[in-house]
Amino acid sequence: MNRHLSDPGVMATLKAATAEHHRRAEKHEFQQLMVRGALSRDAYAEWLGQMLLVHRGLEEHLTKLVASHPAVGAVFDDSRRKVPFLLDDLAFYQGRADSDPVPATSRFLQYLDSLAASSPLALLGALYVLEGSTNGARFIARRLRTAYDLPADGGGAAYVDPYGEGQPRRWQEFKEEMERLALTEADVRTITQVAQETFDAIGAVGGDLLAHTHRVAPPPN
Repeated sequence: MNRHLSDPGVMATLKAATAEHHRRAEKHEFQQLMVRGALSRDAYAEWLGQMLLVHRGLEEHLTKLVASHPAVGAVFDDSRRKVPFLLDDLAFYQGRADSDPVPATSRFLQYLDSLAASSPLALLGALYVLEGSTNGARFIARRLRTAYDLPADGGGAAYVDPYGEGQPRRWQEFKEEMERLALTEADVRTITQVAQETFDAIGAVGGDLLAHTHRVAPPPN
């Protein structure tokens, strides 16, 4: 069934339906340590390695989705790719660009693979979560710059602050292009479900990383 003009927009639907999942992800212990700048540099680099796996998998699927659904190219294009930023940050921290996935990352990548095969438009739910994370990530970037004494040229915080001062404009553009897609009610339902699962998966990745030792940065002298 097609959506009616009286239906709430896809972005309003996503925001309302994922609010609790979003809150849980933000309150997760790993995320809280990151926000406070209390993660060790090694732990942060390991997190970047897991995010590289996630973005690499998602972006490969989205590239194929754009080829089959060209309208999606207005929502996802090369300017929204995060893999280059993650590679830059991993090089800065001397982290691994070929990390083994933690169990939660493996499960999520398998989930993305299944969506790409059965319901590729639903991948937009994962993109919504990861692209939306740039809103709060600018605050995290400021904390990281202080905690890790990062250089003024932006080194070490490229992934969490990919757009700089242009971030509000990029998010507004993303929202507008999502609204312009000809999505059915069924599309919105599946995209919403994937967004919920993505918030939960990101929290689970942090939980797996916390299972290791030396997660917390030592207090300053």
